[in-house]
Amino acid sequence: MAASFRRVLLGAFAVLPMLGALPATVLAAAPDATTARDFIKQSGDQLVSIVNGPGSNQAKSAKLRALVDRIVAVDQIGRFVLGRYWRVATPAQQQEYLHLFHQTLAYNITNQIRAYKGVTFAVDGAKPGPEGQMVATTVTRPGQSPADVQWVVDTVGGAPRIVDVVVEGTSLRITERSDYSSVINDHGGEVSALLDAMKQQISRIAAG
Repeated sequence: MAASFRRVLLGAFAVLPMLGALPATVLAAAPDATTARDFIKQSGDQLVSIVNGPGSNQAKSAKLRALVDRIVAVDQIGRFVLGRYWRVATPAQQQEYLHLFHQTLAYNITNQIRAYKGVTFAVDGAKPGPEGQMVATTVTRPGQSPADVQWVVDTVGGAPRIVDVVVEGTSLRITERSDYSSVINDHGGEVSALLDAMKQQISRIAAG
């Protein structure tokens, strides 16, 4: 079940570069445990309300994309996922990559609406971690065993944001970075190969 659930969450939060690489303007102290816990509780309640509420899948997808843009540090996670290749990429490639990263996220959210139907979300607690507050939750879907999910919350741009998701001990942003690095390494270190692969993935998803 854990592997299946990780794939679902990767679709929804295909989820910060090392702190030293971040612009100084976005660095701030991590939120305290209460702030992080309340942030995840509110975010989870909003997600569940959208997924289980009325409306078409198209309308729900638009609401979910807007929610993710508010609660997830998408650009910072995208840079982390690209890893050392962020510095190798040209400015134009960096811009294109982040655009594609956002697109991939948006399409995957749309694809995962049905997988989330009936989901419930309970916040269990929070504790400091190496990269922010680790907020522990239990996420349950109909017909599935409960999954232990930790949401890593840090301060980005002056507000709490999700910077990683850890499902059954596996970091989703690290998993995604490994996958992206493999594509680039298999093509002689060319970032353009990853961009092409992302475009193909988006085209496949869009085609249904």
